[in-house]
Amino acid sequence: MSEKNTPEETISAREGRDRVVELVFNTAEQLDITGWWPRNGSAAAQECTPESSHGREDATASYSYDRWAPRGTDHIGDAKRVAEYWESLGMSVRTVNPTTHPTVFAEGGPVLRAEFDTYASDESYSISAIAPCSPGDAWTLNEEDSAERDQGKVLPGDEGLVLQEEPPQ
Repeated sequence: MSEKNTPEETISAREGRDRVVELVFNTAEQLDITGWWPRNGSAAAQECTPESSHGREDATASYSYDRWAPRGTDHIGDAKRVAEYWESLGMSVRTVNPTTHPTVFAEGGPVLRAEFDTYASDESYSISAIAPCSPGDAWTLNEEDSAERDQGKVLPGDEGLVLQEEPPQ
């Protein structure tokens, strides 16, 4: 990943996390679909500029998040609702395969980019978003998030996770 922030705004990595989670949840609310779950786990940071390239103080990271649900029956109408909602947020939107199995792509607004897929695997819908790159080391951010979860804190994007205890060794 080598996305750059727009010069107008640099947000913290955690603010980016909160924005992608909020966008995904609010997008799901636009649809008459139930059963959304975080198929790929909680919101997680990925590195944009690794600490190894310039040192930890110059590292950048970006959070991403997605939720999935059983596929709806009105693919075209659902894609139109998502596209209209994202346009209302100031996002630049385009739709691929608009007459069969639409996928809506968007950039800008509250996140770097987002996607709504009406034909995701396992007969599902998926909504995903990624935040702009922000100062921070992805490994450190994820370790800090894990430590907070270990203390019982529910972070944005943890909703719906099925946590399993480690079996005794």
